[in-house]
Amino acid sequence: MADLTGLHAELCALLPKVAEQIFTGRFSTVEKGQDGLDLVTSVDFAAQAALEEALPRLLPGSQVVGEEGFAEATGSAPFWLVDPLDGTVNFVAGLPSYAIAVVLVESGTPVLAAVYDVPHKRTYSAVLGGGAFLDGTPLVPRPRVAKLAVASSGLLRDLTEQSPQTLGKLLQDFKLRNFGSQALHLCYAAAGNLSLVASREAKGWDDMAGALIAREAGLTYGAYHLPAQGRPKINADQFSLCAPAPLFENYAPLLALSQP
Repeated sequence: MADLTGLHAELCALLPKVAEQIFTGRFSTVEKGQDGLDLVTSVDFAAQAALEEALPRLLPGSQVVGEEGFAEATGSAPFWLVDPLDGTVNFVAGLPSYAIAVVLVESGTPVLAAVYDVPHKRTYSAVLGGGAFLDGTPLVPRPRVAKLAVASSGLLRDLTEQSPQTLGKLLQDFKLRNFGSQALHLCYAAAGNLSLVASREAKGWDDMAGALIAREAGLTYGAYHLPAQGRPKINADQFSLCAPAPLFENYAPLLALSQP
């Protein structure tokens, strides 16, 4: 087991340095995926390359698994799962909602995570069993419950086609928001800014760092739908839901109705 306390401090110090080094000047952009709605930029690749170089120095013998050019980790060594730019479409559009997300996985379990909110220069982080933090300060429950929820584009499409009554309940219970960065959505939930975050199409690199932060802040995170092979793979849709336990238990079966 790695020294998570020391690694936590080092990881939280590293991400702002990577951002300062990479998020400067011009960048190139190409379409990604079949529908042309997703983008990848030279910044995505540069940030991932910087992390691939720096993270094994923090934990010798560890591997780095990144979103760009994803390949499964090999062997039993700990690995860092990296989303070098979560919210690329926002970044290209000039909207201030994008982040670097990193999670350390040991023996299949996320044990350390950090999400760096690049435009606002804030670091959300967590250590398994050690709590969740914002810029090193423990996250504590907010005095008022936020009446805000996030539903991803893919989930909204599913609900419209398969379960409009569940969409109606969401709209009755919450005002819906989508800030375009799943890692930040989960961190906002951890900080109490959102009461519920649900996504059909988020992949493991979008979810796993923020999920650990949310869990360590006392929220429940899990899949509202399990595909035929069981637990979703890292590079597959996660069908994820994050909320306080009562909301999770209420909404998980409702969102499951959106799946044919």
